[in-house]
Amino acid sequence: MIEWPDKLVNDLARRRAIIVIGSGVSRHSTGEGDVRPPTWKQFLEKAMEECPDRKSLKTVEEAISSGDYLHACEWLKKRYEEGWIPYLRRTFSRPAFKPSEIHQEILNLDCRIVFSLNFDDIYERHASSINKRSYIVKSYYDTDVAEFLRGNDRYIIKVHGNLNSPHNLIFSQKDYSEARIKHSAFYQAFDAALLTHTFLFIGSGHSDPDINLVLENQNFSFPAQDPHYFLGASGFSEDRKASLRENRKLKVLEYDPADEFHSGLVDEIKELAARVESERYDISQLTSW
Repeated sequence: MIEWPDKLVNDLARRRAIIVIGSGVSRHSTGEGDVRPPTWKQFLEKAMEECPDRKSLKTVEEAISSGDYLHACEWLKKRYEEGWIPYLRRTFSRPAFKPSEIHQEILNLDCRIVFSLNFDDIYERHASSINKRSYIVKSYYDTDVAEFLRGNDRYIIKVHGNLNSPHNLIFSQKDYSEARIKHSAFYQAFDAALLTHTFLFIGSGHSDPDINLVLENQNFSFPAQDPHYFLGASGFSEDRKASLRENRKLKVLEYDPADEFHSGLVDEIKELAARVESERYDISQLTSW
């Protein structure tokens, strides 16, 4: 079991934390035909197999094999042409993925701000169905996205956009580069959030170029800051953990996945939610909020 840091528990209890959810959270869901949302690599591999333009796919295959997913996605997008957006919707929307236990356990943490790296809307649908009209959903391109910093409501921020506005999805090398320039206000708000909140990454990878750039800038600009936290399945090398801590100020908290669908992660978040609830009770008794 994870030994949850007191700092993280206290910040969650006081709602001074931001949870970041990635595709590993969506993978717990199932849709029609018992399909699960793909990881980025799985999506690219299947998109390559079903690509309407079969010419010269070797460069795409090599990019996927080397982990260069941004360029692989950019090159596939060009080959699909006008078929790209329908393909995305068939993959991420049409299966009608249902929320799973992990979505409820994250919701039980009652965090005021959740950043979603996912294109799907599984978490926000579940959150809104449980707490009707109490969650405000914003995307990185919204002119008022920075409202989450000082607003009193609960916010879900779509860091890479959503399929309701597919032309604004951040999915390729070009998309990342354009977003940093055109929507710099969002990244300034992201910077501010990193200074004022503790981040907990759940079900996300450690290779997202935008997130990494922001984390690295913060780390070297404010070296005395406390770390943020990254949940990862057991097996991280000591070198990798040291690199994430030294370069991005991310402290890795390892969990036993238990099975291929990482049911062990659900149990860990349940335990965290119980600790946060206990901490909130103590805070209320001492009126130390």
